Amino acid sequence: MSLSYQQALRFLNSLQSKGIRPGLKNIALALTKFGNPQWQFPTVHIGGTNGKGSTAAMVANILKTAGYKVGLFTSPHLHSVRERIQINFQPIPKADFASVVREIKNRVCIDLTYFEFLTLMAFFYFAQNKVDIGVIEVGLGGRLDATNLLLPKVTIVTNVHLDHQHWLGRSLKSIALEKGGIIKCNTPFITGVKQKNLISLLKKICEFKNAPFYQLGVDIKYRHGQHGFSYFGLKKHLSHIELGLKGRYQIENATLALGAIEILEGEGFEIKDEHIQKGLKSVSWPGRFEVINSSPQVILDVAHNPAGAMALKKALSSYNKDRDLVLVLGIMQDKDIKKIIKILAPLAQIVIVTSPQTPRATKAELLSNIAKNYCPHIKIIPSVHKAISSALCTASPKGLVLVTGSLYTVAEAREVLRLRCSEK
Repeated sequence: MSLSYQQALRFLNSLQSKGIRPGLKNIALALTKFGNPQWQFPTVHIGGTNGKGSTAAMVANILKTAGYKVGLFTSPHLHSVRERIQINFQPIPKADFASVVREIKNRVCIDLTYFEFLTLMAFFYFAQNKVDIGVIEVGLGGRLDATNLLLPKVTIVTNVHLDHQHWLGRSLKSIALEKGGIIKCNTPFITGVKQKNLISLLKKICEFKNAPFYQLGVDIKYRHGQHGFSYFGLKKHLSHIELGLKGRYQIENATLALGAIEILEGEGFEIKDEHIQKGLKSVSWPGRFEVINSSPQVILDVAHNPAGAMALKKALSSYNKDRDLVLVLGIMQDKDIKKIIKILAPLAQIVIVTSPQTPRATKAELLSNIAKNYCPHIKIIPSVHKAISSALCTASPKGLVLVTGSLYTVAEAREVLRLRCSEK
């Protein structure tokens, strides 16, 4: 029996009621029903608290530029679940999406969660389409994440900060242990983690698994320049690299990506310096310091935890050249709301608090009660659509509007702004 795209989407969405169930037993059993497709192509496995999606996009775009057929699995999505499963940055077509859902439903009678089902879909689709390599982003944590049945060529943990403590533990050490769970025996591991005690912990895991350990700032380095940045790697030295992703924090992610590219070169992938330069210059990743409007400029950023907010603040300091800032802020209930607001609200002349359309969103009134301690001018506009309209009217033509706090907030704002652009 065939499924339409809408039927397949309704079925997949019905699995969200199962929630999150960390563990590999069910996904492992399901993958065996398809002959373990995740082992039928080489992979890069990327975890971390922040930046793993951007890093994955950079690795994938360099490989695509070098002529490889690249599968990219990321989460969450902004507008369509099909964004999560891409080949050469083309989301899985609706017909293929429906076909893969039908195939899995017919062959697997195992109780899978929403994310487990999507992971199986991605691995099956990539194997079916004979990708040359898959770039796979961890969903949550690492050790018990559904993606952690790979045999990758290289693993990356971008950084470790407090987030998802309910699932990963209350301390940075416990979170690092979960993220370090993607380290595989004899497989090179790269990290941008900066905390000395966590570096020591990850090194011990690598020693136990005989995995080569490479650290940002020690084995792979970067240097800011007037025109882009320079990379000093394991063997490579590249200068004047221009990066398509804005925000200085993206240079660290790019350096990690280049470390992975060097390791892949050692595994037989043919990647020229010109592919690297072009791949990094042309890469895009929506919602990550994304400039989407002019007069006033609008920046969208999915920063949703204190570390992300701090990285965003630093990026703004070099980008916001004395422009008045209107901040549109919507945050989920399970995040460190007070710290995020404390970091971002003082930067703005006006803060507009809002609440995206999800039960997880914090009420705008609660955000207002906190934000008024850091900015004297607060507007409460629960509708993201109306909040964006108000921000555009409030900001001066040479001003800046920043929309942040959650992927949900950014996704709704992006829809509004794209609609406004299409109407012009």
